[in-house]
Amino acid sequence: MVGQRRKHSLPAGVLPEGAYDDAEDNGSRVRARVPASAEESSRTHDRPFETPTEQARSLVEQLVTLGPEEIAPVVRRLLALGNFALEEIARSFPGPLWRPSLATDSRLPRPEEISASAAALATFEGEAVPYLARLMRHSSPTVRYYAAVICGAYVNSGVIEPLMQLSLDDDRECRRVALHLLSAYQHEPVYRSALAELRRCASDIALLLPVRRRAISALTQLRDESSAPLFVDLLADPDRGIATACRVGLRVLTAHDFGFSRDPWLRWLSERGQETRIQWLIEGLGDSRANIRLLASRELWHLTRFVQPMSETATRDEFLAIQRNYERWWTKSHVE
Repeated sequence: MVGQRRKHSLPAGVLPEGAYDDAEDNGSRVRARVPASAEESSRTHDRPFETPTEQARSLVEQLVTLGPEEIAPVVRRLLALGNFALEEIARSFPGPLWRPSLATDSRLPRPEEISASAAALATFEGEAVPYLARLMRHSSPTVRYYAAVICGAYVNSGVIEPLMQLSLDDDRECRRVALHLLSAYQHEPVYRSALAELRRCASDIALLLPVRRRAISALTQLRDESSAPLFVDLLADPDRGIATACRVGLRVLTAHDFGFSRDPWLRWLSERGQETRIQWLIEGLGDSRANIRLLASRELWHLTRFVQPMSETATRDEFLAIQRNYERWWTKSHVE
């Protein structure tokens, strides 16, 4: 996932043919200038002594007053100004919203649906990633939220670390978006390093308790099976909230529940700790408790798409039959 790939197309008319040829250097990373229209040339000549920063500021002031169908000419001119433009766009971000994102939305909005600043920022592709990382550390939760949303338009490993930091945010919606987007990067080395940092945060008694709880919640929601031994250790944490979060995490990760006592969990880890999470879940299908069996069924479906999740009215015998199907599938598909 190296590079600057983008998931969505740009606003119509933003990138004319040849727009990226022969980059210039005005003290910043500046793109090749797009041939200006007669009207744009006349405006430029009216202000012949503007610096690139002044040009960018003037264009962004114009940009944020425009609607979705009007921004393309201004965005083309901003692209030619590179980092000068990015600085000014980030300063105004997210600007007047075309349509606020709602918690009930079934998907995250694309940049070109959010605001003029958001659409323009995304147009810079991978060059915008350092600015998005900075915006995700902004004091305003609204800025942090929309910066995270824009990350959904990219496939770029550079967003992993800032998204992982945002998963500890005190704003629930920021955390929700960050964790949703992080799931696409599970096979990246940077992702694994970021998980290790979350585990460090969860165990660091010097951190505030809410931060540690959010780290445990993030590890649970990201289904980090490597956190199981840590969660067992933290069952003995003096803070009841930490211990409870770890018990929930262990239940989700393993489809087992031995309560708050560390001893049965340690015995189970010594016997099963070297197995994969799928094997833990298959074993959980045979649990005596219906809620654990249901959890195991749903998690296995999410991971394997092998057997549809069982219904809440299914009997234990039906779960045991499904367990045998999974055991045969595992044996056949994962011969050591």
